[in-house]
Amino acid sequence: MRRILLAIVGLITLVQISGYGQAARLHPHRIAVFGSSVANGRGDEFARDGYTGLLRAMMAQRGWEVLNQSRGGDNTKTLMTRFAPEGTPDPKTRYLVTVNPSYVVVGLSFGNENLYESKTKAEKDAVYDGYLKGIRAVVDRARQNGIIPVVMLCYTRDLYTSEDYEYVRRANIEQAQWDVPTVNVLGAIDDGKGHWALGWDDKHPQASGHKEFLYSFVPSLFEALEKGKPNPVKAAGGGFARIASGAAPLTFAPEETMHPFALSFMVRPQSDGTIAVISGSTLATRTENRLNENKPFTATTLVADKPFVATLAVQNGMFSYTAAGATRGIVSSVRADGQWHHIVLSHFTARGETLFFVDGRLNGSIAERLEPKKFVVGNRGDYKELFLYRSALNADEVAAMHAGKMLKGSLEIYSPLSDADFKADGSVENRAQSLTALKVGGDRIVHADENVSTR
Repeated sequence: MRRILLAIVGLITLVQISGYGQAARLHPHRIAVFGSSVANGRGDEFARDGYTGLLRAMMAQRGWEVLNQSRGGDNTKTLMTRFAPEGTPDPKTRYLVTVNPSYVVVGLSFGNENLYESKTKAEKDAVYDGYLKGIRAVVDRARQNGIIPVVMLCYTRDLYTSEDYEYVRRANIEQAQWDVPTVNVLGAIDDGKGHWALGWDDKHPQASGHKEFLYSFVPSLFEALEKGKPNPVKAAGGGFARIASGAAPLTFAPEETMHPFALSFMVRPQSDGTIAVISGSTLATRTENRLNENKPFTATTLVADKPFVATLAVQNGMFSYTAAGATRGIVSSVRADGQWHHIVLSHFTARGETLFFVDGRLNGSIAERLEPKKFVVGNRGDYKELFLYRSALNADEVAAMHAGKMLKGSLEIYSPLSDADFKADGSVENRAQSLTALKVGGDRIVHADENVSTR
Protein backbone atom coordinates (compact mmCIF):
# COMPACT_ATOMS: atom_id res chain seq x y z
CA MET A 1 0.00 0.00 0.00
CA ARG A 2 2.82 2.38 0.94
CA ARG A 3 4.49 1.81 -2.44
CA ILE A 4 1.21 2.51 -4.22
CA LEU A 5 0.75 5.77 -2.30
CA LEU A 6 4.33 6.85 -3.09
CA ALA A 7 3.76 6.05 -6.75
CA ILE A 8 0.55 8.11 -6.78
CA VAL A 9 2.29 11.07 -5.10
CA GLY A 10 5.14 10.82 -7.62
CA LEU A 11 2.69 10.70 -10.50
CA ILE A 12 0.83 13.77 -9.18
CA THR A 13 4.12 15.68 -8.81
CA LEU A 14 5.14 14.66 -12.33
CA VAL A 15 1.79 15.82 -13.69
CA GLN A 16 2.15 19.13 -11.83
CA ILE A 17 5.63 19.74 -13.23
CA SER A 18 4.49 18.63 -16.69
CA GLY A 19 1.58 21.04 -16.38
CA TYR A 20 3.94 23.89 -15.59
CA GLY A 21 5.99 22.96 -18.67
CA GLN A 22 2.87 23.01 -20.83
CA ALA A 23 1.94 26.43 -19.49
CA ALA A 24 5.45 27.71 -20.17
CA ARG A 25 4.83 27.38 -23.87
CA LEU A 26 1.93 29.80 -23.45
CA HIS A 27 4.42 32.52 -22.36
CA PRO A 28 7.09 32.58 -25.08
CA HIS A 29 8.32 36.03 -24.01
CA ARG A 30 8.54 35.38 -20.26
CA ILE A 31 11.98 35.41 -18.59
CA ALA A 32 12.54 34.48 -14.94
CA VAL A 33 15.67 35.64 -13.12
CA PHE A 34 16.45 32.84 -10.67
CA GLY A 35 19.31 33.56 -8.30
CA SER A 36 20.47 34.97 -4.98
CA SER A 37 20.67 38.44 -3.42
CA VAL A 38 22.41 40.30 -6.26
CA ALA A 39 19.86 38.93 -8.72
CA ASN A 40 17.20 39.95 -6.21
CA GLY A 41 18.45 43.56 -6.34
CA ARG A 42 20.35 43.81 -3.05
CA GLY A 43 22.59 46.88 -2.98
CA ASP A 44 20.36 48.91 -5.30
CA GLU A 45 19.71 52.01 -3.21
CA PHE A 46 16.62 52.80 -5.27
CA ALA A 47 15.07 49.39 -4.41
CA ARG A 48 14.13 48.76 -8.04
CA ASP A 49 15.22 45.10 -8.21
CA GLY A 50 18.76 45.94 -9.33
CA TYR A 51 19.87 44.48 -12.66
CA THR A 52 16.71 42.35 -12.78
CA GLY A 53 14.57 45.48 -12.70
CA LEU A 54 16.75 47.15 -15.32
CA LEU A 55 16.53 44.06 -17.53
CA ARG A 56 12.76 44.13 -17.05
CA ALA A 57 12.57 47.75 -18.26
CA MET A 58 14.82 47.10 -21.27
CA MET A 59 13.01 43.93 -22.34
CA ALA A 60 9.54 45.46 -21.84
CA GLN A 61 10.34 47.85 -24.69
CA ARG A 62 10.94 44.78 -26.84
CA GLY A 63 7.70 43.06 -25.81
CA TRP A 64 9.11 40.72 -23.16
CA GLU A 65 8.28 40.07 -19.52
CA VAL A 66 10.90 39.63 -16.77
CA LEU A 67 9.99 38.11 -13.40
CA ASN A 68 12.15 38.15 -10.27
CA GLN A 69 12.24 34.65 -8.74
CA SER A 70 15.40 35.23 -6.70
CA ARG A 71 16.05 34.85 -2.97
CA GLY A 72 18.89 36.26 -0.91
CA GLY A 73 21.37 33.77 0.51
CA ASP A 74 20.77 31.02 -2.03
CA ASN A 75 23.54 28.82 -3.38
CA THR A 76 23.51 26.00 -5.92
CA LYS A 77 21.98 23.57 -3.41
CA THR A 78 19.27 25.75 -1.88
CA LEU A 79 18.34 27.18 -5.28
CA MET A 80 17.35 23.71 -6.48
CA THR A 81 14.87 23.37 -3.61
CA ARG A 82 12.93 26.21 -5.25
CA PHE A 83 13.01 24.84 -8.78
CA ALA A 84 9.60 23.17 -8.39
CA PRO A 85 7.38 22.61 -5.36
CA GLU A 86 6.94 19.20 -3.85
CA GLY A 87 3.19 18.92 -3.54
CA THR A 88 1.28 22.12 -2.74
CA PRO A 89 3.43 25.21 -3.42
CA ASP A 90 4.42 27.33 -0.41
CA PRO A 91 2.93 30.79 -1.13
CA LYS A 92 5.97 32.45 0.50
CA THR A 93 8.49 30.71 -1.75
CA ARG A 94 9.58 31.97 -5.16
CA TYR A 95 9.62 28.82 -7.28
CA LEU A 96 10.75 28.71 -10.89
CA VAL A 97 8.37 26.39 -12.72
CA THR A 98 5.21 27.76 -11.09
CA VAL A 99 5.58 31.06 -12.99
CA ASN A 100 5.91 29.17 -16.30
CA PRO A 101 8.86 30.97 -17.91
CA SER A 102 10.22 30.09 -21.31
CA TYR A 103 13.68 31.39 -20.30
CA VAL A 104 15.59 31.42 -17.03
CA VAL A 105 18.57 33.61 -16.10
CA VAL A 106 20.57 31.72 -13.46
CA GLY A 107 22.10 34.36 -11.19
CA LEU A 108 24.53 32.88 -8.66
CA SER A 109 28.21 33.27 -7.83
CA PHE A 110 30.78 31.96 -5.32
CA GLY A 111 29.69 34.40 -2.58
CA ASN A 112 27.27 31.94 -0.93
CA GLU A 113 29.30 28.82 -1.73
CA ASN A 114 31.92 29.52 1.00
CA LEU A 115 34.83 30.01 -1.39
CA TYR A 116 36.34 32.78 0.74
CA GLU A 117 35.51 30.98 3.99
CA SER A 118 37.31 27.81 2.82
CA LYS A 119 40.95 28.07 3.87
CA THR A 120 42.78 25.14 2.27
CA LYS A 121 43.34 24.48 -1.41
CA ALA A 122 41.49 21.16 -1.12
CA GLU A 123 38.46 22.93 0.37
CA LYS A 124 38.47 25.62 -2.30
CA ASP A 125 38.86 23.01 -5.04
CA ALA A 126 35.80 21.22 -3.65
CA VAL A 127 33.80 24.47 -3.67
CA TYR A 128 34.89 25.14 -7.24
CA ASP A 129 33.92 21.68 -8.48
CA GLY A 130 30.64 21.72 -6.56
CA TYR A 131 29.68 25.12 -7.90
CA LEU A 132 30.22 24.18 -11.54
CA LYS A 133 28.34 20.90 -11.08
CA GLY A 134 25.53 22.78 -9.34
CA ILE A 135 25.14 25.35 -12.12
CA ARG A 136 25.27 22.57 -14.70
CA ALA A 137 22.49 20.77 -12.80
CA VAL A 138 20.27 23.88 -12.95
CA VAL A 139 20.94 24.18 -16.71
CA ASP A 140 20.13 20.52 -17.33
CA ARG A 141 16.97 20.56 -15.23
CA ALA A 142 15.74 23.73 -16.93
CA ARG A 143 16.13 22.10 -20.33
CA GLN A 144 14.35 18.97 -19.12
CA ASN A 145 11.42 21.22 -18.25
CA GLY A 146 11.41 23.01 -21.59
CA ILE A 147 13.01 26.20 -20.20
CA ILE A 148 15.93 27.77 -22.07
CA PRO A 149 18.74 28.70 -19.62
CA VAL A 150 21.09 31.69 -19.61
CA VAL A 151 23.89 31.74 -17.01
CA MET A 152 25.38 34.77 -15.27
CA LEU A 153 29.11 34.18 -14.83
CA CYS A 154 30.83 34.62 -11.46
CA TYR A 155 31.39 38.11 -10.10
CA THR A 156 33.28 39.86 -7.34
CA ARG A 157 33.34 40.12 -3.57
CA ASP A 158 35.30 42.68 -1.56
CA LEU A 159 36.76 40.05 0.78
CA TYR A 160 38.21 37.89 -2.00
CA THR A 161 41.92 37.13 -1.85
CA SER A 162 44.09 36.83 -4.94
CA GLU A 163 43.63 33.06 -4.66
CA ASP A 164 39.82 33.40 -4.60
CA TYR A 165 40.00 35.75 -7.58
CA GLU A 166 41.88 33.11 -9.54
CA TYR A 167 39.06 30.59 -8.94
CA VAL A 168 36.50 33.15 -10.15
CA ARG A 169 38.43 33.82 -13.36
CA ARG A 170 39.01 30.12 -13.99
CA ALA A 171 35.32 29.28 -13.49
CA ASN A 172 34.30 32.01 -15.91
CA ILE A 173 36.58 30.75 -18.66
CA GLU A 174 35.22 27.24 -18.23
CA GLN A 175 31.56 28.30 -18.19
CA ALA A 176 32.01 30.70 -21.11
CA GLN A 177 32.82 27.66 -23.25
CA TRP A 178 29.67 25.74 -22.28
CA ASP A 179 26.82 25.01 -24.66
CA VAL A 180 24.67 27.63 -22.92
CA PRO A 181 24.46 31.44 -23.31
CA THR A 182 26.43 33.26 -20.60
CA VAL A 183 26.69 36.86 -19.37
CA ASN A 184 30.16 38.03 -18.33
CA VAL A 185 29.40 40.37 -15.43
CA LEU A 186 32.93 40.09 -14.01
CA GLY A 187 34.12 42.05 -17.03
CA ALA A 188 31.53 44.70 -16.18
CA ILE A 189 32.23 45.26 -12.50
CA ASP A 190 35.74 43.97 -11.65
CA ASP A 191 38.26 46.42 -10.19
CA GLY A 192 41.13 44.24 -11.42
CA LYS A 193 41.61 42.45 -8.10
CA GLY A 194 38.34 40.57 -7.79
CA HIS A 195 36.57 43.34 -5.84
CA TRP A 196 33.72 45.72 -6.72
CA ALA A 197 34.54 48.69 -8.91
CA LEU A 198 31.10 50.13 -8.06
CA GLY A 199 30.08 48.29 -4.92
CA TRP A 200 27.90 48.92 -1.92
CA ASP A 201 29.10 46.27 0.53
CA ASP A 202 31.12 43.05 0.58
CA LYS A 203 28.78 41.04 -1.66
CA HIS A 204 26.61 43.56 -3.51
CA PRO A 205 26.91 46.34 -6.11
CA GLN A 206 25.27 49.74 -5.73
CA ALA A 207 22.66 50.93 -8.27
CA SER A 208 25.29 52.06 -10.81
CA GLY A 209 26.99 48.67 -10.43
CA HIS A 210 23.72 46.91 -11.18
CA LYS A 211 23.48 49.08 -14.30
CA GLU A 212 26.90 47.83 -15.44
CA PHE A 213 25.54 44.29 -15.00
CA LEU A 214 22.70 45.20 -17.37
CA TYR A 215 25.08 46.53 -20.01
CA SER A 216 26.80 43.14 -20.17
CA PHE A 217 23.59 41.53 -21.51
CA VAL A 218 23.38 41.23 -25.30
CA PRO A 219 20.10 43.11 -25.93
CA SER A 220 18.86 40.80 -28.70
CA LEU A 221 19.97 37.57 -27.00
CA PHE A 222 16.48 36.36 -26.15
CA GLU A 223 15.10 37.16 -29.61
CA ALA A 224 18.02 35.23 -31.11
CA LEU A 225 17.25 32.26 -28.87
CA GLU A 226 13.58 32.49 -29.79
CA LYS A 227 14.55 32.24 -33.46
CA GLY A 228 16.62 29.15 -32.67
CA LYS A 229 20.03 30.70 -33.32
CA PRO A 230 22.51 28.01 -32.29
CA ASN A 231 25.41 28.08 -29.88
CA PRO A 232 28.26 29.71 -31.85
CA VAL A 233 31.18 27.57 -33.02
CA LYS A 234 34.51 28.53 -34.52
CA ALA A 235 34.69 28.70 -38.31
CA ALA A 236 36.69 26.06 -40.13
CA GLY A 237 38.76 26.67 -43.23
CA GLY A 238 41.16 29.39 -44.31
CA GLY A 239 38.78 32.12 -45.47
CA PHE A 240 39.27 35.78 -44.59
CA ALA A 241 38.43 39.30 -45.76
CA ARG A 242 40.86 41.22 -47.95
CA ILE A 243 40.27 44.98 -47.77
CA ALA A 244 41.52 47.29 -50.50
CA SER A 245 41.18 50.60 -48.63
CA GLY A 246 40.10 51.92 -45.27
CA ALA A 247 37.54 54.73 -45.08
CA ALA A 248 34.90 52.63 -43.26
CA PRO A 249 35.03 49.03 -44.53
CA LEU A 250 33.22 47.37 -41.60
CA THR A 251 31.10 49.22 -39.05
CA PHE A 252 28.97 48.43 -36.01
CA ALA A 253 26.74 50.77 -33.97
CA PRO A 254 25.30 49.26 -30.75
CA GLU A 255 21.50 49.34 -30.68
CA GLU A 256 21.44 49.80 -26.88
CA THR A 257 23.84 51.59 -24.53
CA MET A 258 27.23 49.89 -24.32
CA HIS A 259 29.78 50.44 -21.56
CA PRO A 260 32.32 47.64 -21.04
CA PHE A 261 33.50 46.03 -24.26
CA ALA A 262 36.23 43.95 -25.83
CA LEU A 263 37.12 44.07 -29.53
CA SER A 264 39.22 41.18 -30.84
CA PHE A 265 40.37 40.34 -34.37
CA MET A 266 43.17 38.83 -36.41
CA VAL A 267 44.91 41.18 -38.82
CA ARG A 268 47.67 41.10 -41.44
CA PRO A 269 48.22 44.77 -42.39
CA GLN A 270 49.89 45.76 -45.63
CA SER A 271 51.18 49.15 -44.42
CA ASP A 272 51.10 51.72 -41.65
CA GLY A 273 47.67 53.19 -40.87
CA THR A 274 44.56 52.85 -38.77
CA ILE A 275 43.14 49.33 -38.39
CA ALA A 276 40.16 50.16 -36.13
CA VAL A 277 38.41 53.22 -34.72
CA ILE A 278 36.12 53.44 -31.69
CA SER A 279 34.08 56.60 -31.13
CA GLY A 280 31.43 57.76 -28.70
CA SER A 281 31.36 59.65 -25.41
CA THR A 282 33.74 59.67 -22.48
CA LEU A 283 32.15 59.30 -19.05
CA ALA A 284 32.71 61.34 -15.92
CA THR A 285 31.96 60.28 -12.35
CA ARG A 286 29.51 62.10 -10.11
CA THR A 287 29.32 61.24 -6.40
CA GLU A 288 26.71 62.02 -3.80
CA ASN A 289 25.74 60.81 -0.36
CA ARG A 290 22.76 58.46 -0.29
CA LEU A 291 21.07 56.01 2.04
CA ASN A 292 20.87 52.28 1.42
CA GLU A 293 18.91 50.20 3.94
CA ASN A 294 19.11 53.30 6.18
CA LYS A 295 22.91 53.26 6.01
CA PRO A 296 24.77 56.28 4.53
CA PHE A 297 27.20 55.60 1.68
CA THR A 298 28.82 57.40 -1.23
CA ALA A 299 27.09 56.60 -4.50
CA THR A 300 28.90 56.94 -7.82
CA THR A 301 27.10 57.66 -11.07
CA LEU A 302 28.65 57.63 -14.56
CA VAL A 303 27.51 60.53 -16.78
CA ALA A 304 28.27 61.48 -20.39
CA ASP A 305 31.15 63.94 -20.73
CA LYS A 306 32.87 64.62 -24.08
CA PRO A 307 32.97 63.03 -27.54
CA PHE A 308 35.98 60.79 -28.15
CA VAL A 309 37.76 58.97 -30.95
CA ALA A 310 40.26 56.22 -30.12
CA THR A 311 42.35 54.31 -32.67
CA LEU A 312 44.11 51.01 -33.13
CA ALA A 313 46.82 51.42 -35.74
CA VAL A 314 50.18 50.42 -37.16
CA GLN A 315 52.70 53.21 -36.51
CA ASN A 316 56.21 52.93 -37.89
CA GLY A 317 55.58 49.23 -38.38
CA MET A 318 54.39 48.64 -34.79
CA PHE A 319 50.88 47.96 -33.46
CA SER A 320 49.57 50.76 -31.25
CA TYR A 321 46.55 52.12 -29.39
CA THR A 322 45.85 55.84 -29.04
CA ALA A 323 43.30 56.59 -26.35
CA ALA A 324 40.44 59.06 -26.31
CA GLY A 325 41.75 62.63 -26.57
CA ALA A 326 45.42 61.55 -26.49
CA THR A 327 48.14 62.56 -28.93
CA ARG A 328 50.35 59.63 -28.01
CA GLY A 329 49.34 56.13 -27.04
CA ILE A 330 50.62 52.67 -26.30
CA VAL A 331 53.11 51.41 -28.87
CA SER A 332 53.62 47.67 -28.69
CA SER A 333 56.86 45.80 -29.25
CA VAL A 334 55.16 43.67 -31.90
CA ARG A 335 55.95 44.46 -35.53
CA ALA A 336 53.42 44.18 -38.35
CA ASP A 337 55.60 41.79 -40.29
CA GLY A 338 53.25 40.32 -42.88
CA GLN A 339 52.09 37.56 -40.51
CA TRP A 340 48.72 37.24 -38.76
CA HIS A 341 48.53 39.00 -35.39
CA HIS A 342 45.85 38.92 -32.68
CA ILE A 343 44.65 42.33 -31.47
CA VAL A 344 42.42 42.81 -28.41
CA LEU A 345 41.21 46.10 -26.96
CA SER A 346 39.45 45.51 -23.62
CA HIS A 347 37.67 48.33 -21.80
CA PHE A 348 36.49 48.18 -18.17
CA THR A 349 34.12 51.11 -17.85
CA ALA A 350 33.32 50.77 -14.14
CA ARG A 351 36.94 50.84 -13.06
CA GLY A 352 37.97 53.24 -15.85
CA GLU A 353 40.71 51.33 -17.64
CA THR A 354 41.47 50.14 -21.18
CA LEU A 355 43.86 47.23 -21.78
CA PHE A 356 45.71 46.72 -25.08
CA PHE A 357 46.80 43.19 -26.00
CA VAL A 358 48.81 41.95 -28.99
CA ASP A 359 49.20 38.21 -29.60
CA GLY A 360 47.76 37.32 -26.22
CA ARG A 361 50.03 39.59 -24.16
CA LEU A 362 49.25 42.85 -22.40
CA ASN A 363 51.15 45.74 -24.00
CA GLY A 364 49.83 48.50 -21.78
CA SER A 365 46.81 50.15 -20.18
CA ILE A 366 45.28 53.62 -20.08
CA ALA A 367 42.93 55.22 -17.55
CA GLU A 368 39.69 56.28 -19.29
CA ARG A 369 35.94 55.70 -19.14
CA LEU A 370 34.17 55.21 -22.45
CA GLU A 371 30.67 54.74 -23.81
CA PRO A 372 31.30 53.50 -27.36
CA LYS A 373 28.70 54.31 -30.00
CA LYS A 374 30.44 53.20 -33.17
CA PHE A 375 33.15 50.73 -34.17
CA VAL A 376 34.94 50.88 -37.53
CA VAL A 377 37.28 48.03 -38.47
CA GLY A 378 39.52 47.68 -41.49
CA ASN A 379 42.14 49.25 -43.68
CA ARG A 380 44.34 47.97 -46.47
CA GLY A 381 45.11 44.39 -45.45
CA ASP A 382 43.62 41.07 -44.32
CA TYR A 383 41.18 40.50 -41.45
CA LYS A 384 39.51 37.48 -39.86
CA GLU A 385 37.97 36.14 -36.64
CA LEU A 386 36.35 39.32 -35.34
CA PHE A 387 34.72 39.23 -31.88
CA LEU A 388 32.90 42.06 -30.12
CA TYR A 389 31.85 41.52 -26.50
CA ARG A 390 29.56 43.59 -24.27
CA SER A 391 32.01 43.00 -21.46
CA ALA A 392 35.70 43.48 -20.92
CA LEU A 393 38.16 40.58 -21.06
CA ASN A 394 40.91 40.08 -18.50
CA ALA A 395 44.40 38.80 -19.27
CA ASP A 396 43.44 35.16 -18.58
CA GLU A 397 40.51 35.37 -21.00
CA VAL A 398 42.62 36.99 -23.71
CA ALA A 399 45.27 34.29 -23.31
CA ALA A 400 42.54 31.63 -23.58
CA MET A 401 41.23 33.22 -26.77
CA HIS A 402 44.72 33.44 -28.22
CA ALA A 403 45.12 29.73 -27.49
CA GLY A 404 42.02 29.05 -29.60
CA LYS A 405 39.31 28.78 -26.95
CA MET A 406 35.84 30.03 -27.90
CA LEU A 407 34.56 32.32 -25.12
CA LYS A 408 30.92 33.29 -25.47
CA GLY A 409 30.08 35.34 -22.37
CA SER A 410 28.36 38.59 -23.46
CA LEU A 411 29.35 37.94 -27.07
CA GLU A 412 27.39 40.17 -29.47
CA ILE A 413 29.38 39.72 -32.69
CA TYR A 414 31.39 36.76 -33.93
CA SER A 415 32.19 37.23 -37.59
CA PRO A 416 34.76 34.86 -39.08
CA LEU A 417 34.96 37.34 -42.02
CA SER A 418 34.98 34.42 -44.43
CA ASP A 419 31.78 35.42 -46.27
CA ALA A 420 31.70 34.42 -49.92
CA ASP A 421 30.72 37.99 -50.83
CA PHE A 422 30.90 41.39 -49.10
CA LYS A 423 28.29 43.61 -50.73
CA ALA A 424 28.27 47.36 -50.03
CA ASP A 425 25.56 48.26 -47.49
CA GLY A 426 25.10 44.56 -46.71
CA SER A 427 25.62 42.66 -43.45
CA VAL A 428 28.45 40.34 -42.48
CA GLU A 429 27.74 36.86 -41.09
CA ASN A 430 27.38 36.95 -37.31
CA ARG A 431 27.49 33.58 -35.51
CA ALA A 432 26.93 35.04 -32.03
CA GLN A 433 23.53 34.63 -30.43
CA SER A 434 22.34 38.11 -31.32
CA LEU A 435 20.41 39.69 -34.19
CA THR A 436 22.93 42.46 -34.91
CA ALA A 437 25.75 42.43 -37.45
CA LEU A 438 28.67 44.32 -38.91
CA LYS A 439 27.73 46.48 -41.88
CA VAL A 440 29.78 46.65 -45.08
CA GLY A 441 30.81 50.10 -46.31
CA GLY A 442 31.82 51.26 -49.76
CA ASP A 443 35.41 50.04 -49.60
CA ARG A 444 36.24 47.05 -51.75
CA ILE A 445 36.32 43.85 -49.70
CA VAL A 446 36.82 40.43 -51.26
CA HIS A 447 36.79 36.89 -49.94
CA ALA A 448 40.25 35.34 -49.88
CA ASP A 449 41.60 32.00 -48.77
CA GLU A 450 44.93 30.93 -47.33
CA ASN A 451 45.11 28.16 -49.89
CA VAL A 452 44.31 30.34 -52.91
CA SER A 453 46.43 33.27 -54.05
CA THR A 454 44.35 36.40 -54.89
CA ARG A 455 47.07 39.03 -54.97
